[in-house]
Amino acid sequence: MANEVEEEKLTYEESEEFVNPNDVVEVEVDDDVPMEEDDDHDNYDQQGTSPDTTVLTEQQTESTRSPPLPDMSYETITSHKSSSVYTVAAHFENGEFLSIVSGGGDDKAFLHIVPMNNENKTTSAPVTTTIPLEHKHTDSVSCVAMNMQYISNDLTKTPKYLAVGSYDGNIVLYDPNNGQKIHILDGPTDVEFVSFHPKGGSVLLAGSIADATVWMYHLPTSKCLQVFVGHECNAEGGGVTAGSFTPDGKFAVTVGMDGTMRIWAPRTGMCKHTFKLSTADGENSNGGAGLTCLAMNGGQDGQLVIAGGEDGNAHVVHLQGKKVVAVLPHFDTSGIVTQGEADVMKTDEEEDIVMMTSVEAVGFATKEVNCNWVATGGSNGILKVWDVTHGVGQCRHICKLPSENESSCGGITRLVWHPTMPVIFVSHADGIVRLWDARDGTLVHSLSGGSSTEDNQQINDFAAGFTSSDNGTSTAIVTAHDDGTVKVFKVDVPIALSAASQMRIT
Repeated sequence: MANEVEEEKLTYEESEEFVNPNDVVEVEVDDDVPMEEDDDHDNYDQQGTSPDTTVLTEQQTESTRSPPLPDMSYETITSHKSSSVYTVAAHFENGEFLSIVSGGGDDKAFLHIVPMNNENKTTSAPVTTTIPLEHKHTDSVSCVAMNMQYISNDLTKTPKYLAVGSYDGNIVLYDPNNGQKIHILDGPTDVEFVSFHPKGGSVLLAGSIADATVWMYHLPTSKCLQVFVGHECNAEGGGVTAGSFTPDGKFAVTVGMDGTMRIWAPRTGMCKHTFKLSTADGENSNGGAGLTCLAMNGGQDGQLVIAGGEDGNAHVVHLQGKKVVAVLPHFDTSGIVTQGEADVMKTDEEEDIVMMTSVEAVGFATKEVNCNWVATGGSNGILKVWDVTHGVGQCRHICKLPSENESSCGGITRLVWHPTMPVIFVSHADGIVRLWDARDGTLVHSLSGGSSTEDNQQINDFAAGFTSSDNGTSTAIVTAHDDGTVKVFKVDVPIALSAASQMRIT
């Protein structure tokens, strides 16, 4: 036992600079293997709608359409036209310009430079610049990322990169200053996520939703350093769903539809530990549900990681301790009994089929706020704030709209904590970003994009931009919508908090 502890200590004291460009793994990729034609992302047309969608008659549409929402956006970008926008990333440049990259179902990606000090938008003021990224993808752009938050002042050692991943298996690197293509990386089939290394941003992690492999690249040399193999595809063919490097850069962590979270050693490519969180033979078994989302850097030591699952639970683990700290039941199962393979809820009149709620978004608060607070967002549209200080998750607040409006907001698609204030930004399927006060669970502010819920306004992804000296007044929210638009919002968080507090007092 002592030897194991000593070995573990040495493992975690490895040098952070684990990347050696000469440590290259040669990977044989069989290009003749056909892609399945019935993948979920192929079941949508260029407008982002399912071919099985029932089309309402004009009379039905007029009678059921909700009143238009006010357009509170600072800027609306329509480069993707009517194709669904699936992914966005954003970064503030000098507090004046917001760099945005977007990708969607039109198989295209764009770089947008938005001036954020142009309130009057006069003819002489700077205007938004959109640069089409030149690579011609043959399938939907599924993930994008920028490394500007990780680079040093010496750009010769840590160059700026913009990465675009697609379901066609290509990962394309661009210069975020001008959109010029740098290199194409041969990646895994159906790239689901890309994530930069926090120490300089010159190493990239990418995972496949199709074959469950995870690839790691050294970007200055365009070399594949490792391929991590261990995740398994579930019965529906789902592979790896999310992944990231640890904050110290020493390890990579991934989750998948096999219900496992895995810790990888970048130097050797070996799996250091596997958490069986919701698999059939796991300790917290619930039918082998997959894991959908991942967040890092929780707890005082930054070693807490949380993963959300299709089983309605979120799992908090301690990486160095290799133990499950808490299981957070986002979905309240009271009143539900099992009958066959379906979950049913007893009512006075009849038995209604109830679908298990999936946890679609998770995130830890920063140390400036409270690193033991964590939020979970479900497909039921409800946000929950938890405290994991004592190793047992305690629900502090349940954030939801009044019961008469609860179902109208739709599921939560993404959440982001403010870096210095107890505020959570949450995007919903109804096209609205809502700001919640983590201290008391009250709604602070809502940002709508100017459409009704019937107009494919669903938010598929969103990104938040904060200036380096952020005092809350330079916060930008960028949303990716099903109707093909990218919306940019500006919000003064301190003013929003103050106004919400005044309303509660009165």
